[in-house]
Amino acid sequence: MPQRDLLLPWRVVLDNVVLAQELSGADRQQARAQASAMLPMFGLQGFQEAFPASLSGGMRQRAALLRTFLTGRDVLLLDEPFGALDALTRAELQDWLLEVWGRYRQTVIFITHDIEEALYMGDRVVVLSRRPGRVVRSLPVQLPRPRSRALLTLPEFRDQLAVLMDGLGAIT
Repeated sequence: MPQRDLLLPWRVVLDNVVLAQELSGADRQQARAQASAMLPMFGLQGFQEAFPASLSGGMRQRAALLRTFLTGRDVLLLDEPFGALDALTRAELQDWLLEVWGRYRQTVIFITHDIEEALYMGDRVVVLSRRPGRVVRSLPVQLPRPRSRALLTLPEFRDQLAVLMDGLGAIT
C-alpha cells in the first residue's frame, strides 16, 4: 500500500476496494460480497456507495487498507500509510490496525519515519541507513500484546525507544 490512498475519484468505495481483485480476474460479485462483509470492520459500513471526495482522510486510508487486505497476500507492505493524517486520526488508525492485524495475522512490513510508531506497532524494528540502505540496528520489540496507548508511558517502552534513537545517531 502506497503512502497515499490512491482511490479512484470516479469509483464509489465498494468499487475502489475490489479494484485489485477485479484486476486479478476474480469474480466481481464474489469480490463485492467479500468486501461488503468486511466494510464494518474497516469503519466503512454505510459508505459503500460514497465517492472518495466525501470521505475523511482516515476513511480514505481505511478504504485503501481494505483494498490491500483483499489482495489475499500473505505479506503486506505498508509504506507510511498514516503519514498524511493528523495526529489524532493517526493514533486512532494505529490502534485500529493493530486490532485488524490481531484478527488476520498476516505478516506486515510497515515502513515509517516515526520511531514511536514503529515501536508501538511492530514486533521488530529495523533502522536503515541513508543510501545505500543498510541495517544500522535491529531490535526485537519486547512489549506485551495486545497494545494500548498506556504502553507509551512505560519505562520499557522508553528504554527501547532510547536504543532505537541511538541507532539513528549511528546514521551518517
